[in-house]
Amino acid sequence: MAEDRPTGSYTYPNTSEDPDRRDVLRNKQDIRSKAELRTFEYRATAFRIAEILEGEGPVGRFDAAHLKAIHGHIFQDVYEWAGHTRNESPMVDGHRVEPIGGLSKGETAFLHGSRIEMGLNEALKPISDANVLRHASQEEFMTRAAQALGELNYVHPFREGNGRTQETFITMLGARYGHDIDLTVISKTRMIEASIASTNDPSSPALRHVLEDAIEPNRREALEAAFSDLHEAGEDPLEHYVRTARMGEEVTGQVLGRDDRVATLVTDHGIVAANRADLPGELPSEEDVVRFTARSDFSTLGCAEQVQDAKHQQQVAPEQAADEHSVSNRAPGAGRDGGRDADDFDR
Repeated sequence: MAEDRPTGSYTYPNTSEDPDRRDVLRNKQDIRSKAELRTFEYRATAFRIAEILEGEGPVGRFDAAHLKAIHGHIFQDVYEWAGHTRNESPMVDGHRVEPIGGLSKGETAFLHGSRIEMGLNEALKPISDANVLRHASQEEFMTRAAQALGELNYVHPFREGNGRTQETFITMLGARYGHDIDLTVISKTRMIEASIASTNDPSSPALRHVLEDAIEPNRREALEAAFSDLHEAGEDPLEHYVRTARMGEEVTGQVLGRDDRVATLVTDHGIVAANRADLPGELPSEEDVVRFTARSDFSTLGCAEQVQDAKHQQQVAPEQAADEHSVSNRAPGAGRDGGRDADDFDR
């Protein structure tokens, strides 16, 4: 019937030329500024995510219905359509809205809205068998969880808030099966790039490495130290690609910070946290570049035997950084007393 035809909109009418006040999502607080809405949204959703992580959120079987319930809980204070996927027609400000078909961010296109139900079923298959997950090794769990996370990102089922919902969902999945996943050590920049990589190439190991860094305690310690080093340097860790070194990887960079367990290096490809044992016993000055092969699997940190062996494997090159004003090319300090702000509006 004609009166049932969707006539609503997810956004307010554009009545201003101010970019901050254009295409603002309709919200329960009637906030008409993107910046103000982001601030409110972050505070409200951070509280709801904390509730879920404390066991006070929706429970389920880690299927599509459970994912939607988590989105609904996280965004219940912000959007009337919380918990609805973009193939649905929820009521927004008294009017039903059209389903969203095509959706993209930058050069990344997501699954068409008409295929979301099928896409969610496929995305969740790797984690659908509770018995398999119950008996899975940590390696197998990470592989399955990373595959599901990558597929969920490609499906992108919600109009807004996919990242936070997916990350909370996977964190709770880990808790259910005995794996402590701490995604606060994963920077916004890294998560976005890993998600894009997995969407463009499902065989990419980027998201599996993200989960490896978020689960293994020694890798988390190394990343926390790197975050602290960046804070000490006056940088926002969330804006940098920060990761741990992988066994067999050739690393070239400047030492930003170090202690007797881990070291942070600034490389041409981001910030790398390495086992101190893989670096030379005597490190170069901040102006010099160190080259080494990462030999640690992070099962231990700063092992004396590894340190001794590393002395014979490393090569130091006295090269100056090309750009002294970019953190990607400088090593301004080695202090480690910074904290981490978990704010991430884009996830």
